[in-house]
Amino acid sequence: MDGPAEAMAAAVGYLAHAARSIAEVSQHLERRGIAPALAATTLRGLAERGYIDDAALAERRAEELMLRRGCGRLKVAHELTRRGLTDTVVDRAISGVLEGRSEVALGRAALTRRFGEGRPASRAERAKAFRFLIGRGHPADIVSEILGEDE
Repeated sequence: MDGPAEAMAAAVGYLAHAARSIAEVSQHLERRGIAPALAATTLRGLAERGYIDDAALAERRAEELMLRRGCGRLKVAHELTRRGLTDTVVDRAISGVLEGRSEVALGRAALTRRFGEGRPASRAERAKAFRFLIGRGHPADIVSEILGEDE
């Protein structure tokens, strides 16, 4: 049976590779056979030391996905939820990234990085741009605005 030191070592070792959510660390401890009560104590200790922080993880990941990779809020929400983050934490992270920014401008920037300057001219180019933006998790109404369908 694993004790507190072994549980902490397993959790810290898991965190050494990448930032993780509380849910991800909890699942890791469960897979390692750590008792639920001991896992909960370990998670509290990690949080108190600042080793796990779901809000900070969500903010960093949302910023990375939206600002650097050109992803839209739908893809970001899916990614963060998949990692076990609550809807409240996810919504706050996305809102924080979007504060003072336009989703349309972020989508246009992603499109420009991928295809270069200028609006898609042909129907085939517009379809390709549409698929790209939808695939990156931009909502359809934002994609339509970016591609000028509301004009």
